[in-house]
Formats: sequence, C-alpha cells, structure tokens
Amino acid sequence: MAWLKFYSVPGRLARTLRRHGLLATWRRSLRRAAEMRHERSLGIRTVGSIDAATLKSSAESFGYQPIPYAAMEAALKSVQPTANDVFVDLGCGMGRAVVLAGVASFRRVIGVEISPELCNVARENIERARRCLQAASADIVEADACEYPLPDDATVLLLFNPFDERIVRRVLENVRASLQKTPRALTIIYAIPKSRNDVLADVTWLELHETLRIADEEWLLLEIYRSTKDGS
Repeated sequence: MAWLKFYSVPGRLARTLRRHGLLATWRRSLRRAAEMRHERSLGIRTVGSIDAATLKSSAESFGYQPIPYAAMEAALKSVQPTANDVFVDLGCGMGRAVVLAGVASFRRVIGVEISPELCNVARENIERARRCLQAASADIVEADACEYPLPDDATVLLLFNPFDERIVRRVLENVRASLQKTPRALTIIYAIPKSRNDVLADVTWLELHETLRIADEEWLLLEIYRSTKDGS
C-alpha cells in the first residue's frame, strides 16, 4: 500500500544515518538527487545495482553498477574526444556511459554487454536519449567481451570494473592484437574500486596518463591510460 511506503521512508533514513553518519548520508542524498536530475534530462533509467547471480553471469563478472555521472564527465573532460574518435564500453550494462559518450563529440559509440536483459535496457535508453545524442551512430552489441572483435577504428575504451583480473587480461590481449593489426593511438578509461588491484599498471604497452580525483566518490580509482600505437 502507498501509505506503507510513505511511512517506511523515515525508517530507511534512520537506518542509513546509523550506518553512515549524518555527513555521509547528506552526501549520499546529494549524489542521488544529482543522478536523478541527469536521468530526467537524458530520459534514461540506469540507476541501481544488480548482482552477478541475479543476472546469471559468470563468476568473473561483478554484476551491474553504473559509472557515477561525475566520474564519466571527468573522464570525458580528460580525454577530450573529437569527431574522429570511436568509443567502446566493454561491459556497458544499461548503457549510461554509452549515452554520455554519445552526447559528447565521438563519431560513434558502442556498448558491449553479455547480458541479454541489460542489452535490451541499454537499447531502450539509447532510444530515449536519441534527441540528445551527437554521435552519428550508437549501438549495443550482445557479446562476450573476451570474444568481441574490437573495431579497427576504436580509439577510446571504457572498463568500469566489469570483470575480474583474469578476464581483464584476456580483453587486453584482444586490444593489443587490434593495435598490432591497425596501429593507432588508443585511450583506456579504467575505473575500479580502490580496494581492487590495478591490472593495467604492469601492462608494458600502456602508460598512465592521468589519475582523476572524483569529489564524493572516494571509493573509486579512475585512471586514464594511453597505449603505444602498435601495442608493443
């Protein structure tokens, strides 16, 4: 009943206050409000999280959680894409990052997602945001990131904590093969919880270009890596 939902709000707020404290709760509320403003302005629905078990994903997947708006905006500001760039999000979930990249200056944007359910939601979100997109094309591909053939013109990749270390390394092997086939400059936006190992740190053909600090997202490590043109 609606009145039960209404009276449950103070209870949820009290539990959050006890768990996180007043300041953290206030910041969480501000972030939530900012997220909803972004969602309304773009006409999309990407808020929330879904664990890997619910998605029936493999043990190597960490489930669904969208990249924070502030983090994606900071990454795009650092990358400064042009009309010649092509963006690929490996493990795109509901497509938030694909939509945000599509609003930027990329020539085309692609989301790769193994979950059929998330692919459907991502495609719906792209259609809802179509009026805002600047990219000439925006596509969602249902595929395993390890098997996905990276387009020869892809220049910016996003990895937002989608897989465990073993899968990330397999994906990087595919990326390197693409660079050796078609030499070009490539940028990787790599976002992971600070508690996780930075897999890209010991990849010899990648160089750390910038580490971004995101206000009120202290848990997140956001790094911009750039490759040698041929992945050597």
